[in-house]
Amino acid sequence: MGLRSLVASNSGLKPLLKAIGNARCQAWDLIHGVDTCGDVPLASLDFQSQNKTAGLEYQSHHPKIIRAGLAALEIRPENFTFMDFGCGKGRVLLVASEFPFRRIVGIEFAPLLADTARSNLKSYRGGRQRCTAIEVITVDATEYALTPEPQVLYFYSPFAPSVLDQVVQNIEGSLQRSPRELLILFSGSLKMRDSAFGSHPKFERLQRGHYMDIYRYRSS
Repeated sequence: MGLRSLVASNSGLKPLLKAIGNARCQAWDLIHGVDTCGDVPLASLDFQSQNKTAGLEYQSHHPKIIRAGLAALEIRPENFTFMDFGCGKGRVLLVASEFPFRRIVGIEFAPLLADTARSNLKSYRGGRQRCTAIEVITVDATEYALTPEPQVLYFYSPFAPSVLDQVVQNIEGSLQRSPRELLILFSGSLKMRDSAFGSHPKFERLQRGHYMDIYRYRSS
C-alpha cells in the first residue's frame, strides 16, 4: 500500500504527517533565516480588496517540489524573468533564486504578506543563490500588466477560478500584443490545473507531473 493510500485509509495519520511537514518547514526557515511557514487565511489579514474573498489562503510550498518544477523547464534561465503570482511570504522566490534568472518578481496583493516577503529577501541565508535581482510588487494580480519579455510564470493555486480566469485573459492579451516565449508552472489539484490554463487552447501542456503542470503559449 502506497503512502497516499495509507493516509486515505487512516485519517488518524493526517495530523501526524501535517506535524512532520510543519517541523520540516520550520527547520528550513531556521536554517535560512526567514519566515515562510504557516497557513494564512486572507480573511485574517487587515486589508481591503474587491478580490480578497476570491484569494486562497497562503501556504508554503515544499522546496523540492519547486526545484523539480524549475529544473523540468529545460531552458536557459538567464534569458527569462521569473514571476510568482500570489507570492505570499516569498518562499518560491527564494528557491527560484538558486537558478540564474534574469530577474525574479513576486506579485502579492496582501500588504502584510508582501512586506514579510521583502523582509525574507533581506534576511535570506542561501548558499546556492544565483539571482539577487528580486523584487516584490504589492498589486492585485488582475491589475498587473506583464512587461514584454520572455517569462516563466509560477502559480501555486493562488486564486479562485473567477480571478484566475481574468488573470489568464490578461496574460493572453499581453502575448497577443507582444509575442514572446512564455512558460507557466501551475501547481495544485488536477481539477484546478485543468480549469485554469488547461482549458485555454492557446496554452499547450508540455508536462503533467504529480504536483504541477508545465504549459507553453502557442502563438499560432
